[in-house]
Amino acid sequence: MEEPRSILVIQLRRIGDVILTTPALAALKARYPQARIDFLVEPPCDEVLEGNPHLGRVHSYRARGIFGALSWVRRVRLLGYDWVIDYMGNPRSALVTALSGARVKAGPGHVAHRWAYNHRLIQSPTPHYAAEEKIRMLATLGVDGRNADFLPHLAFSRGTAENMVGLIPASRRATRRWPAVHYARLGRLLRDRFGSRIMVFWGPGERALADEVAAGVGEGAETSPETPGLKDLAGLVGKCRLIVTNCNGPKHLAVAMGVPTLTVHGSSDPRSWNPPHPRHRFLRRDELFCIGCGLNSCPYHLECLEGLPPERVFASACALLEEGA
Repeated sequence: MEEPRSILVIQLRRIGDVILTTPALAALKARYPQARIDFLVEPPCDEVLEGNPHLGRVHSYRARGIFGALSWVRRVRLLGYDWVIDYMGNPRSALVTALSGARVKAGPGHVAHRWAYNHRLIQSPTPHYAAEEKIRMLATLGVDGRNADFLPHLAFSRGTAENMVGLIPASRRATRRWPAVHYARLGRLLRDRFGSRIMVFWGPGERALADEVAAGVGEGAETSPETPGLKDLAGLVGKCRLIVTNCNGPKHLAVAMGVPTLTVHGSSDPRSWNPPHPRHRFLRRDELFCIGCGLNSCPYHLECLEGLPPERVFASACALLEEGA
């Protein structure tokens, strides 16, 4: 395969998925160091790519609908990429890839839009951490990622860690959301044991949940201030000694900032979403036959989350905090 001079990587959204693509960018650059690598992404996800040393230009995809996608087809064709690698695999990204004029049009081979690609990226038969899987999929394009660093990284300064524990109680799915009352109990235990300040993080539409958790913790707890951008959020997250979280986008931000994480999993599979690294651990009720079901609604009253006691999460959090100290 002729080596590329220019590569466009497409991952339009979400924040976590974009962050989890950064190790693949490093692997691509290591294999093809002379190639310019650009990225096509929707805002505000483009913020997490600021300063990425492996990227040339970050294109902000602000269009909507079929006509918006066609406008990006025109732009991509004018830029004349040798390769286009579509990690998104949805109708818009597949259309841009198919009509890009690139010599290599690569995308996931398991999606309905695989007709758009002349090089299909093959998923592993068994689950792997998503960032590692994105590297593995590049084997089709001559990238040997067996020794690549699979942890995501951002080009933001972490700053100095404080005696602060961050709690991120939100998630888009109820089947991934550990109850607020459990987070509050955990916050009190951590405050009393370590004297830690408890910061409860929130995003759009999540303020009420964060206020509920902070009020339940009481003294020493506060909700995070409203942040104008993801870089500001990363700066706050970077001050924490530990993040306890559900499976959500900000958890991947914490991983990329080098902050230890403890993730509560219900329906989601930790093999896909938790890095196999001692600084990043998870808890779930493995004794349940339905654990890791992948469903967005639960027929069993969310037993996997409701029945996971704060004391059990506290024990794991203590281990991480004491090892970090």
